[in-house]
Amino acid sequence: MSQLKRFLLATNLVLACAMTAPLAAAEIGLLELFNYYEYNHALASSGQPSREQLPLIKAAGIEAVVNLAPVTDPGAIPEEGALFGELAIEYVHIPIDWEKPPLADIESFFNAMAKFHGKKILVHCYANARASAMVYLWRTHKAGDSGSEPRQTLEKIWSNNEGYELPNVPQWLALIDAAAARDW
Repeated sequence: MSQLKRFLLATNLVLACAMTAPLAAAEIGLLELFNYYEYNHALASSGQPSREQLPLIKAAGIEAVVNLAPVTDPGAIPEEGALFGELAIEYVHIPIDWEKPPLADIESFFNAMAKFHGKKILVHCYANARASAMVYLWRTHKAGDSGSEPRQTLEKIWSNNEGYELPNVPQWLALIDAAAARDW
């Protein structure tokens, strides 16, 4: 093989690796988020990301983050909004009380989702319980998702948190039922 052919082959190999490496890193970054779930190409939810995972969220193309965890939750990053701002990711923080989740927070969440319409969004909380519940409510009340799939997805995500399966948290079942009774 001529030296020129070797050079071209090596160059093509380097270019191919360079073009696929960022995609693989981005995909792995999101998959490493605790209890990560992707609903579609533009919406995902997860548990609390670590500081080290924030740049991976950016690399994965996330354009907006909605954080539903209070800053007192384990692993919370009090300056998370500023850190996402430095990464040019839009951010809204709606700290939802785990024990007494208020209906008003649903409206705040719906407003955040409307604000970020058309962007790739990550909704997170401590363990993807609050986040998946709010995404479920948004999907069924605002996004027009009907049928049993949204509820099955919600229950699947909650089943990943042993002891906190949806039937074991009456305050969240009550919130979901109360939301169903309202005209949003």
